[in-house]
This record gives sequence, structure tokens and C-alpha cells, in this order.
Amino acid sequence: MFLGLRFEEDMAAPAAKAKSRKKLILGIIAIAVIVIAVTPIALAGSYNVPVAIARFNETTGTSSAGGLNVTIQIVTAWEYFFSIRTQGMMRTSDSSPSSTSSNGGTTNITISMKLTNPSNQTIDLGQTNISGGIGGRTHTIYLSVDQGVRVNGNYRLDVTFTANVVLFGGVVEAQFSKTLQSYFVISGQ
Repeated sequence: MFLGLRFEEDMAAPAAKAKSRKKLILGIIAIAVIVIAVTPIALAGSYNVPVAIARFNETTGTSSAGGLNVTIQIVTAWEYFFSIRTQGMMRTSDSSPSSTSSNGGTTNITISMKLTNPSNQTIDLGQTNISGGIGGRTHTIYLSVDQGVRVNGNYRLDVTFTANVVLFGGVVEAQFSKTLQSYFVISGQ
């Protein structure tokens, strides 16, 4: 009998360790889920965040750039941090660029951005460099809490677009540069 009792105690010890290990793993998973759920709100300072989306079109080779249009969206902090932000602040889509082999030319584009906030502070958002074929593109800039768009008030976005067209043989056409400016308002935050 004594031997049988000892055997049952030995079998109970591994079962208790396994239960304890499962609880520990579940606890770690629960903490990870909470951190993932709370971090975007803590970083943004709010459940919802404003996103200013600025767009403009340009066609290299014709020295033209359209106006800067800004729209405002209110999205959840999760949507911003896990979807919008992960794709970058500046996005460019080609609408009609030609290949360099068909026309013997390329273009080098620099887009510099500055944001003035309601406190009249100017924030340098940096620049983006793009190289490719000559033709049309649409540029989209996403601004939110990371770039300083977080409080109610009037904002100004200045975008300086500079393009150099390099023709066959390395000849540089005249440089084209244009500063686009747009005012927008964040309200209801």
C-alpha cells in the first residue's frame, strides 16, 4: 500500500507542472494581446486619429504639376498604426511613365515636405527621391500623429517638387521646380 501511494504522488507532480506551464503560457499570450491592443492608443493619445491625405499629379517632361489637394479622414489608432503607417508616409503611383528604352530618357524627382502646425511651428518632414521613366505620376502623402497632425486647428503643408529630366546621352533638360501649398483644418478631435 505504501508503495502504491507513493506512485500516485509521483504521477500527480508532473500533471501539476504541466498545468502550471499551460497557465504561464496563457498568461504570456494574454499580456501580449493586451500590449498589442493598448500600444497604438497610447502612442496616438486617442482611440481615433486624424489622417491628412495630400495628393498631387505631375508629368515630367512637360514641366507641370497639379494642385495639392488635402482630404481628412478619422481612423482608429489600430488602423493607422497597423495598416496606413506600415505602407509609408509618401506613396507614388505611375499613371503613364514611358520606359527609359523607348524614349532614351529618365527623370530624377525630389519631393521635400514641410508642415506648419496650429502653434505656427514648422516641421521638416524630409524629402523623397524618385528615379524612373519620363511621364505622369500621382504622389500621395499621409500625415498623422507621427508627423505632428494631432490637435484641432489650422495646418499648412508645403511641398517642393523638383524634377530633372535626363535625355539620351546624359544631357540634362532644364530643371523644373514648383512649390505646392495647401491649408487644411483638423476639428472635432
